Amino acid sequence: MFKRVLCIAAIATAAGLFGACSPGATPQEHIGFFFQQHANDAVKIASCESGLNPAAVSSGGGNHGLFQINSVHRAAFERRTGASWSKVYDPYWNTMYARMLFDAQGWGPWSCKRVL
Repeated sequence: MFKRVLCIAAIATAAGLFGACSPGATPQEHIGFFFQQHANDAVKIASCESGLNPAAVSSGGGNHGLFQINSVHRAAFERRTGASWSKVYDPYWNTMYARMLFDAQGWGPWSCKRVL
């Protein structure tokens, strides 16, 4: 929570208004904030993976949220974000973790990399 408050404060100060980290931000705004120069590709990936639906669950039940984070990442998600696994359905936390995966592996973890 503290990270989110700092993010909101930093953006509000820099831009003079609340930005992508605010609770009411759209999935695209979260993606723009975390992926910056890669945002267009990230929107394509999230659109293909979940239809930009933060509550999406794959038909097999193993992939969750906006970027369809696989449940094999549960422990790493919680450790690296400091958030509980239930936050995987929050576009802020899901996109933050997706960016961490992207930084480590590029678009490799996503089957929708074919849309790029």
